[in-house]
Amino acid sequence: MKRFAAVLGLVLWPAVLHAGPTQQILDHYAEAARQEDPGFDGFSSERGKKLYHEKGIIRGLGFVTCASCHLPDPREMIIAHQSKILCRACHVINDEEHPNPKKAKVRKIPPLAPSANAKRLTDPQTVEDFLRVNCTLVFKRECTAKEKGDVLVWLGGVK
Repeated sequence: MKRFAAVLGLVLWPAVLHAGPTQQILDHYAEAARQEDPGFDGFSSERGKKLYHEKGIIRGLGFVTCASCHLPDPREMIIAHQSKILCRACHVINDEEHPNPKKAKVRKIPPLAPSANAKRLTDPQTVEDFLRVNCTLVFKRECTAKEKGDVLVWLGGVK
């Protein structure tokens, strides 16, 4: 029995590593998208990638995209205080309140893509909070359910 469980675990492990957004999350956004637009015909990875790289504007910083903070390749880990991205590009902080990068604790922010971080995009509330905050920050508005689903499908497909 233990051998069967071990073999089953090895067979299923790749699926866990690359699970992406759960079907429950995608179903939720699909239902919301149908309510927003009865002509909704499904999510698009291509639209999701385009949205991820679409420019918004942050006062004082100019044009930014999702990729400005989460990196163009969402499989990469962000190392705070060691990347080209200024913390204030992603977070509303005053430079006076910001810790000295040379003295600050190194903070690693795990990759956004589920293929590089199996824990990403699995908790419905965390996903919704993440998308709400980031859409509001970059685009100055809530993203539609269709846009949220598109981005999730794209991120889930990044290998």
